[in-house]
Amino acid sequence: MQALTVRVNRIKIRTHGKQALGRMLLRLHMFRCTADVEGCRAYYRELSNVDDEYVKWRLTVLVTKPPPLIFAQPNTFLDGDTVTLKEYEPTVEGIIQSWGERDV
Repeated sequence: MQALTVRVNRIKIRTHGKQALGRMLLRLHMFRCTADVEGCRAYYRELSNVDDEYVKWRLTVLVTKPPPLIFAQPNTFLDGDTVTLKEYEPTVEGIIQSWGERDV
């Protein structure tokens, strides 16, 4: 199994990232103001191009992706003066059972 680790230098977000994002938005704005559809299309294609290395990274992420967190909401039941809390398994079946037992 392959692994992929991404490290982000948070200090550079303000110094490098903000400037890079500003340049990109300014360029897109200039394309919009001058109605340069073809230039903008070419620029955007260059920005969003996905080569084989990125496809491999995506497959690695999908293979190692943890299962989604499931939260089954518990229900309370009133029996005379007694309140009972019923909890459910954190599965799809538990969620369905939780909703099914509500008198809604």
